[in-house]
Amino acid sequence: MPFFLKINHMKDTSLYINLENLKNNINFIKLLKSAKNKTIIAIVKSDAYGHGLVPVAETLFKAGINFFGIIDIDEASGIIKKIPKAKLLMLKGVHLDDLKEVAELNLRIGVFSLDYLKMLLDKAKSANLNKPLNVHIKLDSGMSRLGLNEEEIKSAAGIINENKKYFNAEGLFSHLSSGGSDLDYTNFQIANFKKTVSLLNKNGIKPLYSHISASSALFNDKIGEDYSNAVRPGISLYGFNPNEDITTANGNTALKPLMSLKSIVLQVKKVKKGGFVSYNNTFKAPKDMLIAVISAGYDNGIPRLMSNKGRVLINGKFAAIKGIATMNLIMADITKIEGVKAGDEVIIAGKSGSNEITIQEIASITQTIPYEICLNFGKSNKRVYI
Repeated sequence: MPFFLKINHMKDTSLYINLENLKNNINFIKLLKSAKNKTIIAIVKSDAYGHGLVPVAETLFKAGINFFGIIDIDEASGIIKKIPKAKLLMLKGVHLDDLKEVAELNLRIGVFSLDYLKMLLDKAKSANLNKPLNVHIKLDSGMSRLGLNEEEIKSAAGIINENKKYFNAEGLFSHLSSGGSDLDYTNFQIANFKKTVSLLNKNGIKPLYSHISASSALFNDKIGEDYSNAVRPGISLYGFNPNEDITTANGNTALKPLMSLKSIVLQVKKVKKGGFVSYNNTFKAPKDMLIAVISAGYDNGIPRLMSNKGRVLINGKFAAIKGIATMNLIMADITKIEGVKAGDEVIIAGKSGSNEITIQEIASITQTIPYEICLNFGKSNKRVYI
C-alpha cells in the first residue's frame, strides 16, 4: 500500500500518557515532609492539565487519593461516574443554576467573596436543600486574586454561623503567589493564613480541612510549617517541579513526566543552497540540505515560537526546526541524520535512545511554563495511555 494511503488510516500525531509515572509521582509526594500526615487534594482541573481528567483521577484513586480539586460541573460529573465516593472541591465556586446538582453530588464549594456567599445563601433557601452545603472559604492572603480579606472573613463567619442549616464551613484555603522563590512573601502569606485559622476558631468555626500549599511550596525545603492539614499538589503530579532553582530530597525531585508527543515524517525534501523553507522566507539554506516535513504544527500544541529555535528527535538524533512552524506541519534539518524516510517516528517531546526533549525545554524556548505546554498538547491530540 502506498505510504500516503496508509497515513490516512492512522493518527500520525499522538500524545502518550504514562500512568505508571503518575503513580510514581503521587507516591513520592506522599513521602515529602511537607505532605506527611496531611490530606492530599489532587488538582486535576482543566482536564488534568491536559493529561485526561478521568484516567488521571482513576489512577490517583487507586493510589489512595479520594479528594480532587476541579473547576466545573462537567468535570465533577465525569469523576463521580467513575469514582462515586470522590470528594470534589470546586475551586472557583459553582454556577448558581447548578446548585441543586451540586448539593446532590455533595460537592465542596470554594467561596471567594461575600457577595458570592450571600448569593449562595439566597439560592440555597429558594432551592429548599435538605442538607447544608460544604463550603471552603477562600482567603486572599496576599495574591490579590480570588478571596476574602480579614474583615470579610469575619463577616462570612457571621453569615455561616447564622445559617448552619445551609452552610457547613468544611474548609479554609488560600494560594501562595511565589512558594518557590520569594520566601519572605511566602512567610507573610502563611502568617496571614495562620491568623485567619485562629480568627475562625475564635468565631466558632473549626474547618475540617485547611490548605494553602501547592506544588511550589511542597517542593521548597526552606518553607516551614504552613499551619494546614491538607495540601494541593498540581503540576508535580504530572512530573514537574515548578521551582527550577530549588530542589528537595537530596537534590533529586524523583518526579517523572507523563507526556510524550510523537509524530511522523511525511516527506523528505532536498533543499538547494539559497532555497527557503516555510512562510516568509525566515530560513534560507546556507548549503544543500535535507529537510523532513513533519505531520504536526501549532494545531497540535507546538508553539509557533519554536520556529527556527526548537528541535525534534528523529532516529534518536536531534534535528533543528527550520522555518516558521505552521498549523499542521513543521520542518526539521536532517542533513546529518542518515536514512530518514517518510513514516519515520518523530519525537516532539520525550525520549529517543539516549536523547530527550523535555517539556521544560520547550517551555523555556517559548518563554512560557510547562503548564501551558501540557494544556495545549492535551487539547487537540489523541491520547494513548500507557
